[in-house]
Amino acid sequence: MGGFGYNLGRTGDAVHDPILARAAVFELNGKRMAMVGCDLGGISLEVTEKVRREVEKETGIPGQRVMVGTTHSHSAPVVANWIGVGKPDAKYLSEVHLRIASAVIAASRKLQPVTVSYGQAAVEGVARNREYKDGPVDPYVRVLKFTGPSSELAGFIANYSVHSVVMSERTRLFTGDLTGVSVNMVMNDHPGAIGIFLQGSCGDINPVYAHMPQDESLQKLEMLANLLAGDIRVALEKASAVEVHAIHMDARRIALPLEPPDKAMVMDRMQTAEGLLKYPDLPERLRRELEYRRDSARAVLERFHRPPLTEKVSEVQVGLLGDVVIAANPGETFLVFGQKTAELIKHYKVIVTGYTNDYVGYIPSADRYVVDEQKGLSYPAYLTPWINGEFRFREDVGDVLVAEMVKLAGDVTRAGRSSN
Repeated sequence: MGGFGYNLGRTGDAVHDPILARAAVFELNGKRMAMVGCDLGGISLEVTEKVRREVEKETGIPGQRVMVGTTHSHSAPVVANWIGVGKPDAKYLSEVHLRIASAVIAASRKLQPVTVSYGQAAVEGVARNREYKDGPVDPYVRVLKFTGPSSELAGFIANYSVHSVVMSERTRLFTGDLTGVSVNMVMNDHPGAIGIFLQGSCGDINPVYAHMPQDESLQKLEMLANLLAGDIRVALEKASAVEVHAIHMDARRIALPLEPPDKAMVMDRMQTAEGLLKYPDLPERLRRELEYRRDSARAVLERFHRPPLTEKVSEVQVGLLGDVVIAANPGETFLVFGQKTAELIKHYKVIVTGYTNDYVGYIPSADRYVVDEQKGLSYPAYLTPWINGEFRFREDVGDVLVAEMVKLAGDVTRAGRSSN
């Protein structure tokens, strides 16, 4: 399992709820696009490209019109390129793209006419801002509702910003956690309906309960999932039909700005860890930390051999469904950047989803790069890049990412209007 600490060796003992890939395929006037939500901590662009190739081969849907989102559950197998916060299982990693693709392929064979509706509902008591005392949380859950010919619920897409970490470093149950369990609860109301969760901008947003023993975690998971599922139900009930005059989707490679570190500092980090690891009888927790420091420093040193050194290349993607825009990015973005993106995409209902198609780590606010004399370096700005074996982002990375999503949204909406 991935997340919660360095080299914990955290493996699952049992399955609380299945780790699922849930997919939807949309078609209008012969044009198709697909969205899939996975109960995973993250995904790599390499795995996403494998999914896209498999889907395109079996369905003909172009790869740039296949969106692969993840919910950031920390109680799932590791698929993203992480160092020290979960060890990938080679067999699982070799097959997961086929499992994800199979969900999209199955959806493509079950097309039916639907009415599309959009709704939202207030959410209270589920999330807290973990970076800013009394800071903002996502006020609403947003839903796309798909109603079949007999007025039955064929499926839905829900979007909210909250880390899927009600389960903790002390739990050993595979689970989609808060987001997966909430969607399962709503799906159980409507047998045959497919529910997809698109994670929002939750880099600074936690559930109100986290880091508890397993029994207590399970109790809180049930409670919070019931709350969020109830809000999803309200949003579905309040949803109003939208006219689907166009569909379109496109993806674009982007360059996110980096700040290369001092190479001598990275070398010193690696050598110090290597030296200390030679001592016998180290406390287990210290040994795990030192192994992480050594391995992450090695990866960052190797990064110096892969230019350009001042850019991280990844991808943004935008889907258009009538007057709804779904703007996707690969980051663990702070809430403010999701809100800015939604504000800048005018005249559309906007859903912003992170952890999609790739994982590039935290996209924090610029103030997190200011070194606090008492607290030291900010975890999301300075410490988590080591997990990706990457240089830290430049302070304006969030604004760059927002601008790229907004620009692509403009291109996609114009192309959608002209081609449908």
